[in-house]
Amino acid sequence: MNSPSPSDVGRLVHLGIGNFARAHTLVDTEIAGGWSVAAFTGRSAGMADSLNAQGGRYGLIVRGPEQDEVRIVDVIDEVHPAADVDALVRLLADPFTAVVTLTITEKGYSAGSDPATSAPARIALGLQARREAGVEEPIALVSCDNLTGNGEVLGAAVLAELDEEMRTWFADHVDVVSTMVDRITPSADEKASEIVRAQTGLDDLVPVVTEPFSEWVVEDRFRGRRPEWEKAGVQFTDDIELHELRKLRLLNGAHTLMAYAGQVAGVERVDEAIAHREVRALVEELWAEARSTLALPEAELDAYTAALEERFRNPRLADFLIRIAADGSAKLPVRALPVIAELGGPEQAPGEVAAVAAWTAWVTDRVRGGHEVKDPQADAIASAAALEDDTERVTALLDLIGVPAGDPLVVAVVAQEKRLPRP
Repeated sequence: MNSPSPSDVGRLVHLGIGNFARAHTLVDTEIAGGWSVAAFTGRSAGMADSLNAQGGRYGLIVRGPEQDEVRIVDVIDEVHPAADVDALVRLLADPFTAVVTLTITEKGYSAGSDPATSAPARIALGLQARREAGVEEPIALVSCDNLTGNGEVLGAAVLAELDEEMRTWFADHVDVVSTMVDRITPSADEKASEIVRAQTGLDDLVPVVTEPFSEWVVEDRFRGRRPEWEKAGVQFTDDIELHELRKLRLLNGAHTLMAYAGQVAGVERVDEAIAHREVRALVEELWAEARSTLALPEAELDAYTAALEERFRNPRLADFLIRIAADGSAKLPVRALPVIAELGGPEQAPGEVAAVAAWTAWVTDRVRGGHEVKDPQADAIASAAALEDDTERVTALLDLIGVPAGDPLVVAVVAQEKRLPRP
């Protein structure tokens, strides 16, 4: 492994400075020590104003089952709105910048070729400037989003924006790194700022609330400098796929199921969903199916699901299902559909079918109730959910996640919708 020396420091640029990055990857970067951080916002430019007004500092509330631990994270030097393409290009052209991390969500990797809206397109411009500046030192692009093979997805998205000459330079100068990240980070509640102020004295407009558990597994393929993340307990590995699948199919898969089935059943939070007898039974069914696809020791899987249940049951975390329910059309194709396919179809994967059926039922309830569905395909979902015939409605909704008309999953989902727990 390419372990940097304590004097081997540089700048890390982060794209998508939301709650998760500030609870996870940037905390580990601060613990590693010595690195400068320049960040760019994701959807909301207001985060840049708030963090810059606080000198980049913010309060981190680690919410255990019984009490909070509060600390100030002071690792960010500058924050820019995502639209400041010139700033990103300038930073990537600077040889002091050695690592770029991203938390841009699943849909951020297919945002097209407009640098005003596409992070991969902005990175491509920055790399072009780096080449033109004659920088020879490698730079690493590190995806921290919930995607299997997230580094491969990132690399493909950036390469799609480069010409053939730049692609040759890319191969010699850019490492693209996959990672697996895990730390539940709900939206901060109204009292979070008061807690930070009372315990630290910081008037914090953008505090972060998270859980005690944290895990980060990083592919070991850096040719250049990187932070000493080992100091924060980060695990480096040559085989990240199993770690990704374990988390994606057990944690994220259960989260997705609970987000929709829990709300259909009339509850609002994760701890309420896992305590709901019928929703919990669906989670156990999904876990059994997902576990059968993972080539890991039973004891390790037992320990992981037991830890997940303990995390889900934390009543003080108050992780609302409506937050997790966002962007379902982007999540289900990578969380539920691959397991159904691997197990041979919907008859062999009723727990995963329940996750899909809970989504179709939930979006239908939302649309017909006049409520917003936060999703990149919101308009198409609204049109599909308005169809009166159940088979036509489910067919149209599943088409949005890549399931063709006539697929056996359509019939299975229609049937499963009727079996979902209701208030």
